[in-house]
Amino acid sequence: MTENNDDLLNIVNKSGFLFQTRIEKEIEATKPGNWTPIAHEHRWVDPLDGKEGYIDLILEYGIERMVIECKKVSEAKWIFLVPNDQVKTNRAKLLWTFEGLIKQDAYRKKISAWHNFQTKAASLEALFCIIRGQGENDTPMLERLSSYLLRSIENLVHEELEYEKRATQDLHIYYPVIVTNSTLLACQYEPNNIEISSGQLANAEFEEVPFIRFRKNLSSSVKTKEIRDIKQANLDYERTIFIINSNHVVDILKQINLPYDINAPWPWEGLK
Repeated sequence: MTENNDDLLNIVNKSGFLFQTRIEKEIEATKPGNWTPIAHEHRWVDPLDGKEGYIDLILEYGIERMVIECKKVSEAKWIFLVPNDQVKTNRAKLLWTFEGLIKQDAYRKKISAWHNFQTKAASLEALFCIIRGQGENDTPMLERLSSYLLRSIENLVHEELEYEKRATQDLHIYYPVIVTNSTLLACQYEPNNIEISSGQLANAEFEEVPFIRFRKNLSSSVKTKEIRDIKQANLDYERTIFIINSNHVVDILKQINLPYDINAPWPWEGLK
């Protein structure tokens, strides 16, 4: 049976490529916070196992990079569990790199590490995300997506550190970002109100938010320091992913592009 235009358009509209293209064009046209697209569909290959993928969009602002994964969903709501005593935070565990001469050394050094920065944009922060249709035996979708995004960033860092540099020193900070058309909801609850026998809540408040930080132990290969014990490891492996609703992407990007505290200690200060 011959398919008509409507049938073909329906196939096209089910793809996420259109959503990705629209996000890129919106940022390109508005340059929110002076973020500028510098690459799209950027291929990466992990030298350790040969796994490869594509970064949807890379933005640049000064020494900062924003690596964006676009996720189109169908009539979905992402619900983030947020204890009701939590306040908005500016912290974000981000990857930074340094490449250059160190003090009086005659050779260039390449360093990459994760660090707790204080960013300009504050938001709620969540450890858990619940998505309708996700089974108990499934690997949580957001964790899978976040781990893939982090792996792509670490391979991008490896690639950028291999480029020939003309500057004496080269610094970058990388923001992992997921932009989705899903409605983002913060489920604010009192942990003591969870029924211990059923694991259920009798009540909670739900608030729609334009963006939220998703922070937890996520798969990555770059470690920040020598690990001494499980407590330190648990903190060290934390990563921050910014989850942004697509309707608010321009407004939120205007807020994320600068460090919150310019007087805060920078992790590379001792290298200069």
